[in-house]
Amino acid sequence: MQQAQVAFLQGERKGQENLKTDLVRRIKMLEYALKQERAKYHKLKFGTDLNPGEKKSEPAEQVSNGPVESVTLENSPLVWKEGRQLLRQ
Repeated sequence: MQQAQVAFLQGERKGQENLKTDLVRRIKMLEYALKQERAKYHKLKFGTDLNPGEKKSEPAEQVSNGPVESVTLENSPLVWKEGRQLLRQ
């Protein structure tokens, strides 16, 4: 029974991590698009590109919310599905 709960919680955690990764990726895409639009607007309004001093340099860093774990057999979808079925009983 505890193995089922552990498998279920590991599946939930993996799902949350995937969701977070996807949201971070989408935010970065939106930030990039906004940066491009601002540069385009500035060029149309003033006739020149943004000065290098005006551009924001964004550090390329990985967002981490916990320790990195290697994938093991416990995290496999089969174990996760079995855990969910056991919890339903």
